[in-house]
Amino acid sequence: MDMPEVTRCFGTFPPKHATYLIALFGLGSGGVGLAGIILYGIIENALLVYVLGRRGINVDESLKKAVLLTIGLSSLLLTVGNALLFLGATTQSRGALSVGVYTLLAMCLILLFGAISAPVSCFFFKTACLIKKISTATMVLSSIVLTIFIEVWLYFLVVAHNYLIQL
Repeated sequence: MDMPEVTRCFGTFPPKHATYLIALFGLGSGGVGLAGIILYGIIENALLVYVLGRRGINVDESLKKAVLLTIGLSSLLLTVGNALLFLGATTQSRGALSVGVYTLLAMCLILLFGAISAPVSCFFFKTACLIKKISTATMVLSSIVLTIFIEVWLYFLVVAHNYLIQL
C-alpha cells in the first residue's frame, strides 16, 4: 500500500511514539463511544425528554437505528484497530500493526460509503430515505464532523503505517 511519508506526527512526535499516543487516543474514543451507546440504551426516554424538552415525542426509529449503528460500528472498529496498534507498537509486531492499520482503513471506508450512500439512497428507495428526516443544520453539522473525523483518522493511519514500514 503506497502512502505518503510522515516523519513526525503533527511535526513533533516520531512515528513510534505517535503510534502509542494514537492507539491510546483511539482506545479511549472507542471506549467512550461504546459506553455512550450502552448508557443511551439504559436512559433513552429520560434523555429524549431532557434534550427535546417535552414528553411523548415521536423520534423516527429508523433514523435512531441508523445513528446508533454508525456510532457503534465506528466505536467497535476504533477499539479493535487501536488495540491492535497498541499491541503492535508495544511488541514491535508487524502483523498486529498491519491488521490495526487495515482495520482503521476499513472503518474510514465504511464511513465514507455510508456518507455517500445515505443521500443517494433517496433516489432509489423513497421509503428508506433518512436524509429527509434530518434538519438542514443537523445535516451540515454532521457532515462537517464526519469529514473531520475521517481526515484525522486517515492521517493517524498514515502515521501508523509509516511506523510499520520503519520496523
